[in-house]
Amino acid sequence: MKRNKKAPVKNVEGTMEVGVAQVDITPATPIRLSGFAARAKSETDKVIRKLYAKALALGSDAQGPSLLITVDLIGIQWRTTSRIVELLAKKMGIRPAQIAICVTHTHGSPEVGCLISHLQCRGDYPNNYHFSDSLLELDQLIHIAQYTEGLVKKLEEVALAALKNRKPALVAWGRGQAFFAENRRTVGGPVDLSLPVLRVTSPDGTLRAVWVNYACHGIALGPDVNAMHGDWMGAAQEAIETKHPGAIVLVSIGCAGDSHPRLRDKMEYIKVYGQEISDSVDKLLKSKLQFLTKPPVGRMKWVKLPFAKTPTVPELIEQTKDTGIKGYYARLALDRIQRGAALPTALNYLIQTWQFGNKMLMINLGGEVVADYSVRLRKELKEDSLWMNAYTNDVSCYIASRRVIKEGGYEADTSMYWYDQPSPFSEEIEAIIIDAIKEITPAVFKKKERVWIK
Repeated sequence: MKRNKKAPVKNVEGTMEVGVAQVDITPATPIRLSGFAARAKSETDKVIRKLYAKALALGSDAQGPSLLITVDLIGIQWRTTSRIVELLAKKMGIRPAQIAICVTHTHGSPEVGCLISHLQCRGDYPNNYHFSDSLLELDQLIHIAQYTEGLVKKLEEVALAALKNRKPALVAWGRGQAFFAENRRTVGGPVDLSLPVLRVTSPDGTLRAVWVNYACHGIALGPDVNAMHGDWMGAAQEAIETKHPGAIVLVSIGCAGDSHPRLRDKMEYIKVYGQEISDSVDKLLKSKLQFLTKPPVGRMKWVKLPFAKTPTVPELIEQTKDTGIKGYYARLALDRIQRGAALPTALNYLIQTWQFGNKMLMINLGGEVVADYSVRLRKELKEDSLWMNAYTNDVSCYIASRRVIKEGGYEADTSMYWYDQPSPFSEEIEAIIIDAIKEITPAVFKKKERVWIK
């Protein structure tokens, strides 16, 4: 098939050097999948759709390029991200604030160390489950370790490839909507239906890359499917790339911690949702978009998010009576304490922003961020100037809002033990995160008028 071409774009403000690349990250050996405690306790080499890492490099060496990497995985740990950041800083001189790694959070991907507690869950989840005190089978542990080590090389490979093939391009963005996400905690609860899209074309109008974002969990397929797949995010990539041969499509996820697809557990749903995203993207690609002529200015700040309480040894001993995940965490915590380790009192949390002049502010947050953060920030910023990426750089746990922490439930409470954290967060974490965002982008916020400042 011939590459998709469009008529040259008129009224162009200027071009930007852009490179794009992709690499297959599908495991070469059988491996345990992550995402569902209820999934079969066995490795798999079955593949419904291959998994990919894709990279988008924005800007010339003189400008200081920014690099986005999207990865078809359940999560990523800072120990992996930091290695990529260090490699690119050493080889290419790219500042850490200019590098972002976003995962699609597909629940059809290998375990990479974020949710390894799932692998010790036995019995029928969630009713009759318990946890094994034995170590993970050696072969399974080795396969996970080998995959995560190889992942670093793959991410370095795709990053360098994108940087190498940079050439002048027209970059523009806009926002549409998709409607299959719903709040999974409360009927009619908050959800972010926005669909920001970034378009990259050659000066002659040839579509080179599309970056699309939507806030919805990757669980259109459930735990009964013990095979690798990209869920609706992979289906969206495939649908758009099929319609636009030669273009590379990247997908990132917004504040979807408490959002999931309306209909689930059937193969047909991932295709339906992927097609909905593709159709919405097509409408945007043909519309009048906002041109971006310079790479973003990246800023980052580490903050500490305090836990509500770090349990004492007597409290942990009592907690071991729980037969579920809370008791299993207590078992692990007691073992660590007796070996001389201390339990954390706070989570080190990275906040990153990419500011494209006065045309768009991109906020990159780690973890499974709930929709309240997106809703709040849209109220404090000009609605059409904000792009929210969650699941970025370090997926260490759910990031609940003050409201959700007060209400309790899975996202605020139980999930913390699945993620190997000592307790729910303190209610103050929402204020800490919002204040840090405002601190590193002070010109963007105006208290009274709440508008974008040019």
